[in-house]
Amino acid sequence: MKALDRRILIVTGKGGTGKTTVTAALGLVHARRGLRTLLVECNGARRLGPLLDGPTGTYAPQRLCDNLFGLSITSHEAIEDFIIKQIKVRALYTMVFKNRVMGPFMDAVPGLHDAVHLGKVYDLAEEDFTNGSPTWDRIIVDAPATGHGLHILKAPRAMMDLTRRGPIFKNAKLVHDLTADTAQTGIVMTCLPEAMPVSESLELHSSLTESGYSVAGVVLNEMVTAPLPDESDWPSIRNTLLDANMEETARLVERFYARQKQQYDATRTLKATIGAPILPLPLLMDSPFQRHSISVLADHLCAALESA
Repeated sequence: MKALDRRILIVTGKGGTGKTTVTAALGLVHARRGLRTLLVECNGARRLGPLLDGPTGTYAPQRLCDNLFGLSITSHEAIEDFIIKQIKVRALYTMVFKNRVMGPFMDAVPGLHDAVHLGKVYDLAEEDFTNGSPTWDRIIVDAPATGHGLHILKAPRAMMDLTRRGPIFKNAKLVHDLTADTAQTGIVMTCLPEAMPVSESLELHSSLTESGYSVAGVVLNEMVTAPLPDESDWPSIRNTLLDANMEETARLVERFYARQKQQYDATRTLKATIGAPILPLPLLMDSPFQRHSISVLADHLCAALESA
């Protein structure tokens, strides 16, 4: 469990590798430990709540189950939130910033819409209960896929370079320092045991480490395990199947052999390059995914973390 024992986890990876389901499973893992956990979706996404049989996400935290909550960030709500905290008066924000002149200007500021996502995560991390303890023990962010995910992670640094001084610079530096603090923040990469996702994961890892971020773990998703005969015995078994007119069975077994080799190669390549635990998750045939499916993945993820 130590591998992902960070206050903030940011989940990203190639599109289609299971980022959202992994985020949900991670949420259940930490919530089961009695940690008050918040799942954060970016760009107005609202998939996590229904996936866990809970309410659709909003900008305010919604309870999903015991110790687990969800929240969906939109850049416009986060920008409004930030500016009102600076000027203190909502009516002034409406008058100055929500008009036909300033609206397009705010939309055109480079990196602002990406930076405010992590700015909101920073605010959530700093939020306290009335007794002074943190509101959230764990914050898990379902970040966009690889390219956009990198933009969001690099946005605070870009805002610092753009502004140089002032309140935006100060806040961007606070966000950057938190997300770059490897003791508090870790990146969880999702990957499939296939050549292209593995290649993209290696590129992502390189970009993240160059930018000073810590990869806490790689979830290798949709792993298939099948009780196959020893490969040295397979030729004779294959001939027996073909003699019995069981060509389809023979082809299916050969596909499993090929898949297992692919999985072995992917695991070996990732382990050799990335200095973080490789956490396998099984391929589930459930369609559509529901709370039970996520619970099964959480069980496997917990087991993988314990043995990492």
